[in-house]
Amino acid sequence: MSALTGESLYCSRSSRGKLHRENTHAQVRCSRRQTERLCAAAHATRIEPEPTLFSIGAEKLLSLPPVYAVALKQARKKICDRGHQLGIDFQAEVAKLRQAADWNTELHAAQDPDLQLPAYFKAKFHAYSEGNLSWEAALEASVISQFVHASVMDPEGKVMSAKGDADLRSSYSSKLRALMQQASVKPDIKQIVDLGCSTGLSSLELNRAFPQAHITALELSPYFLAVAKFAQRQRQDRSSAEPITFCHAAAEHTQLPDSSQDLVSACLVFHELPQSAAKEVMQEAHRILRPGGALAVMEMNPQSPYFQRRLSNPFAYAAFRSTEPFLLDYLSLDLGQLAKSVGFAHASELDSTPSHKTFLACKE
Repeated sequence: MSALTGESLYCSRSSRGKLHRENTHAQVRCSRRQTERLCAAAHATRIEPEPTLFSIGAEKLLSLPPVYAVALKQARKKICDRGHQLGIDFQAEVAKLRQAADWNTELHAAQDPDLQLPAYFKAKFHAYSEGNLSWEAALEASVISQFVHASVMDPEGKVMSAKGDADLRSSYSSKLRALMQQASVKPDIKQIVDLGCSTGLSSLELNRAFPQAHITALELSPYFLAVAKFAQRQRQDRSSAEPITFCHAAAEHTQLPDSSQDLVSACLVFHELPQSAAKEVMQEAHRILRPGGALAVMEMNPQSPYFQRRLSNPFAYAAFRSTEPFLLDYLSLDLGQLAKSVGFAHASELDSTPSHKTFLACKE
């Protein structure tokens, strides 16, 4: 799922970021503020900022192709600069991966030619002209995740760590286990579905957190899926086989049997969905879960102070909207209410980073 996000377009603070391989103090500050919020289904909270002259002007300015082109060029420069601070050569890493395989052959092997892509998935996600349906986005995704999430554990977004992306994902697993325990979900997880698995980073974390489970990892972009399957073969050449099966399928139409899964996971997926698709994904998750199973979601937290600061900056907000076509749908989405509307029972969430949350809904 992730590639060049709105964060990349306005992360100028990253050039001032201080590289820390260990960010223990940031994690402590985060943990002190963690609170559990039971998701009240009686009312939805709209987080969408009120338009202002500044925000409207910023959006109109960024909509001009020459201005947007300059902003995009600057964003890529900042990505490279942040990579150098982290000890990673972005361009070299992407070039190495581009030359590592016959990608047209990989695409043919990964793609289901009969799969009909929903219209919303053809949007221009993450500032790519072809959105998630391109090699550029797919080949850059895993590397960019390291850069975008480098400062994710710092409440101010300034302290960077090369472990940021790994910390984000492991924090999700930790909060997920805590929510499962609170909801009395049986810990003996055998079958997991990873919705919108992108290049497989989320699937690998689920495998680490639930080593006894088999993971069915679904991705709608055949380009991202091809990269995921290639990377898996590379790993398996060096070690044992993974209990992960990558499949070309839509999260709202998994083609999996009814009541066949113990856990359905979606990492950074819902902010890329229109609300109609979000509801279909929830319905599908409920259908394929066994009674007693759970849906887990890791997402941006619009209610966090970190996120609110970004939304209050008109240029940052305009840049974010320009790279996330369904951001407004997500900002007005109440996951707890939506989960209840499709049949889930208990729903709760925990802050997992200063800007992300982990949500859990259970099927009775």
